Amino acid sequence: MLSGFFRLAVVAVAGLYLFGACSWVSAATEKSPSSESGGKKPMLCLPDDDGAGWVCREDDGLRPALTPAERESGSLPSQPAPAEEAPKREAPKREAPAASVPAASVDDGSRPAVGVPNATGGQQNEMPVSDAQVQAERDASADDGSESARATLVADSEGFGFGQDPTMWFQAPRPRPSSAEHASKPDLAAAYYTASGGAQADSDRGQCEGRYVVREYPHPPTVNNELFPIVAEAHALNSVVDQSVTLDGNVTIEQGNRLILAPTAELDQTTMIARFPDGMTLDQPGLIMQGAQATVDMGSDETQLSGVQFLLTDVLFRGNAAKLNQTADGDLLLDDNRFTRCEPGNNGWTLNTRSLRIEEGEVFGTARNAVLKLKSVPIFYSPYLKFPVSDERVSGFLFPNFSYSDEDGFDASLPYYLNLAPNYDATVVPRYISQRGAGAEAEFRHKSSWQESVFGGSLLPQDDLFNGRLDRDDFEELGGQSVLGEFEPADRWLASVDHQGYVGPFRTLVDYTAASDRDYFRDLGSDLGLSSRRELERKGEIQYANDQFFARIWAQRFQRIDEILVEEYQRLPELELIWRREVLGPMEVSLGAKWSDFDRDTEGLNGLAAVTGSRIHLEPRVRVPFSWPFGFLTVGGGLRHTSYDLEQDRLARGFQLADENPERNIGLAHVDGGLFFERDLNWFNTPLIQTLEPRVYLLWQDYEDQTGLPRFDSSQLTFNYSQLYRDNRFSGIDRIGDTQQVSAGVTTRFISAQNGREYFRFSIGEIFYFKDRRVSLNDRQTPDLRQSSSAFASEMSARLAGSWRVYGNLVWDPHDNEVDEGGAGIQYRKDNRRIINLGFRNNRQSDVEQTDVSVYWPVTDRFAILGRWNYDLISGRTIEGFGGVEYEDCCLQVRLVARRFLDSRSENFAEIEGDDGVFLQIVFKGLAGFGTKVESVLERGIRGYRSPQQRDYFSND
Repeated sequence: MLSGFFRLAVVAVAGLYLFGACSWVSAATEKSPSSESGGKKPMLCLPDDDGAGWVCREDDGLRPALTPAERESGSLPSQPAPAEEAPKREAPKREAPAASVPAASVDDGSRPAVGVPNATGGQQNEMPVSDAQVQAERDASADDGSESARATLVADSEGFGFGQDPTMWFQAPRPRPSSAEHASKPDLAAAYYTASGGAQADSDRGQCEGRYVVREYPHPPTVNNELFPIVAEAHALNSVVDQSVTLDGNVTIEQGNRLILAPTAELDQTTMIARFPDGMTLDQPGLIMQGAQATVDMGSDETQLSGVQFLLTDVLFRGNAAKLNQTADGDLLLDDNRFTRCEPGNNGWTLNTRSLRIEEGEVFGTARNAVLKLKSVPIFYSPYLKFPVSDERVSGFLFPNFSYSDEDGFDASLPYYLNLAPNYDATVVPRYISQRGAGAEAEFRHKSSWQESVFGGSLLPQDDLFNGRLDRDDFEELGGQSVLGEFEPADRWLASVDHQGYVGPFRTLVDYTAASDRDYFRDLGSDLGLSSRRELERKGEIQYANDQFFARIWAQRFQRIDEILVEEYQRLPELELIWRREVLGPMEVSLGAKWSDFDRDTEGLNGLAAVTGSRIHLEPRVRVPFSWPFGFLTVGGGLRHTSYDLEQDRLARGFQLADENPERNIGLAHVDGGLFFERDLNWFNTPLIQTLEPRVYLLWQDYEDQTGLPRFDSSQLTFNYSQLYRDNRFSGIDRIGDTQQVSAGVTTRFISAQNGREYFRFSIGEIFYFKDRRVSLNDRQTPDLRQSSSAFASEMSARLAGSWRVYGNLVWDPHDNEVDEGGAGIQYRKDNRRIINLGFRNNRQSDVEQTDVSVYWPVTDRFAILGRWNYDLISGRTIEGFGGVEYEDCCLQVRLVARRFLDSRSENFAEIEGDDGVFLQIVFKGLAGFGTKVESVLERGIRGYRSPQQRDYFSND
């Protein structure tokens, strides 16, 4: 593409020479004094004072300046008048815009088709002379600052002919560009960079105080430049017929959006090679390139530049190369190349390559002998590297991850990305842990019009620090080899599937995670997006839904990875059906049904814990809702029927089932109503609306003895404000709480009258019981079941002063005059680098009393501090603490974080040994980075911090 542009430009230059050389020579039928002797002398034509007319004479090689009288008379000094004087050609002063001239064309021959006018104004295609030299040059005596003429080349509709009016071949010029604009620039990128653009802070560019400023292009960026005419301008033109053409002095060549600036341009007509011996600059959308020398082979479209500087303005890359070649196919080859995304004057990182190939139509290159440098220090080498120069995907090695901890030692991984297809890809991550051994992780992702799926796995064979039950330290403390025998390293592995599908009214879901042992996450973590937890869920389901009917069949099981040895019940499977329909105006009737089968390993378990079986639950209901602008009222009721088919391990001790097929029937009724009050406020000239929303909820639910029923899926819910309006104080349906109660609560909000934004919300409420409750989770009566009211539950959230947010919750028991649970926090978050969190949490039942402080804050334009301190007041130990420093500019982000944490399957903090680690992350803006574990530490530890959005690998947009 580039060489085609040069070809058209140079051919146009040749046309200018041919016309300039031949337009003012007598036709073959006319004879001059010199022709009578058998010789033909070239003619020299110079512009008159206003640049619209011409004065011509035979060329004697001298270039005297013309006086005004000589220009007016048409004569030249020291030159005898010719036999037939060429008349002065007058024409109105005008400029023909390049955009109005059609594009030039080339015939099928080896030479450009050039039509030249003869002396009578006609066209002829043969040269009337064998040697000519035409030069249009600036009047050397014009030193008064007035505008002087220059050679201007414009193609016409006849290919490279320029019309029959010679005044069109030389036009009155625009102001002459300065020589500095055409000369080679010492630093190309710096010439287009300005620091006056203002600071720009975002996750992609970082802290940038400047920007690149390019010219306004006359056409949309996607136009085909070859469809536009070529316009070439220079101060002077010299040529020898059939040999060479030279444009000299501030050469400007334009075509469409392309612009070439050069001091000189040469064309060898015998080899069809164009040269820019003094360098040239090419400016077009997305690319600005400069070469100290440039050569274009017009026959093969090959282009060569040496001493190259380039600027990719779309992706903000800049660099240089010793040599650049463009092949006939359009491929770019760069030798001894170096480039970066840093702003001019900052080489935070550079990638040096011995050779780089960018294929035509592609947006990435193949680099050989690539060396990545941080400042001037080499930190990474690859003999072969696929390197993208845009956001599109490409297979190849990503940058490695490094970390260190006192338990694992040095931990390094080198991801390799596989771009398999537009809608699926994979990542393979070899990993080496110095104290444990070598392993690998892998992830495969697939997306289609109806589903998204991610498959992951990892393997660490023969872990040197774990034998399947004990780590090496515990093994030695328990007697080591003399007591327990030889320590045999165990294989460690992890597998996961995450799938969501949508086909019409059907939905599919799979969430499956399995690990080789309970300590896998504590010891090895994962780069597959899985965080440490107490249990791993394995679930799969199919759903169907329309306006009146919902159906779901699903299966679920868990793998415990904490110290609790009792496994969770497996739901294998459960079928759920819900039908709902409106009848008799607002009245709504519904029927819910569930069938579930529960199973688990009951070896060594006693009592109800050793029970398995199936359960059927039916729940018909009637509901009548009313809604008005000032409030709402809902009246409803129903029946809850549950039946079981149970089986108990015959070796189980303790409680023995008296009935293997128990049933339970519980009736319920409820009334739920609320009102909405509003008033207008003005707070510091901000129009607000304050609401007051009282709500009352009456619930009656029958009692039935449930002491003989298993607890397949029931647990005690944490009491909070939302619990005031639930019809069951337990999760699941194995326990349904009896009650006769009324809940009363009120909420107030402050809302912007302009945009509806909520600035403040506060809610408080309490439950009043008319009768003692008898159903408990563990079938034991507790004092709180006999109390006449619940604890006060409240919650609050406020957004103050733009970036400030305050939140909290409180559950206060008036009977014990104690706080059952409380938490409060204040957060300042202006952006992703300005975050402050202060928090406190207290739970009396679980003996939790912790403080949490975290910060991410810039201390200068380039440096920021980050850290977290999560402290347990009861045990007097730090749960997690880390601190670090960050450096970030336009092209580089470096983080160094030291971390100490308690990471164990046990909640007994006094018995847990702390683990220390040091993490390093380096992000090369526009390139890649390593140390992704730092991101996971920050995202989990600093509330409100968001990791930079990952590239969508399923889209090339």
